[in-house]
Amino acid sequence: MVSTRLALILLCLACASPAFAKEPPKPLPDWPCDAPLAGPLEPAMLWPGAAPPDGDWREDAAARALVDFLTASENSPAMGEREIADYAEKNGPVPRQTALRVVAGMVERGNVLRQILLKGIKDQIIRSHVLAEVVAENTAGIDAAERQSTEDGMRQAVALREARRQNLNGLDDADDTAERLCSRLVYDESKLRRLAAALKQHTQ
Repeated sequence: MVSTRLALILLCLACASPAFAKEPPKPLPDWPCDAPLAGPLEPAMLWPGAAPPDGDWREDAAARALVDFLTASENSPAMGEREIADYAEKNGPVPRQTALRVVAGMVERGNVLRQILLKGIKDQIIRSHVLAEVVAENTAGIDAAERQSTEDGMRQAVALREARRQNLNGLDDADDTAERLCSRLVYDESKLRRLAAALKQHTQ
């Protein structure tokens, strides 16, 4: 005869069954972003046809100041456009070589951040695949524990269900994190393109 304690455990499992029956999230694909995977940014992507600058952007005080402001994460594209317009209003049109150095600096800084974001996405892909395998192991363990029809087996099943719930939450989190990183990847590139276009408008 089933003991009172075993009956309570079985009741807990029955209450948890709807969540268990829910189709689990799948691991992330090899490339989870909507935008195609592309290589590093190039100056020509921001300013088509532009020749390489004749000097390092770090050695040009005006270029360095603009690069620092335009690539700062806290500054929006609109703020960057205003900074460029303000510079041109105070100093006249941006000299072409200075503008090209700014573009080179934006590309360099953009690629540093791009590599960080790509690594973050890769980490979430790996994480999701590991968690998916663990969830499958949890599921198999639950089935095996429940087939024992013993109090100890039911306790194991309850513990495995909780572990499975946490791992499923981890899968959801990996998916959400990858989505945010993908969005940031697109945002950063579009920001640089927009700022390069604004810079071009104010270049002599």
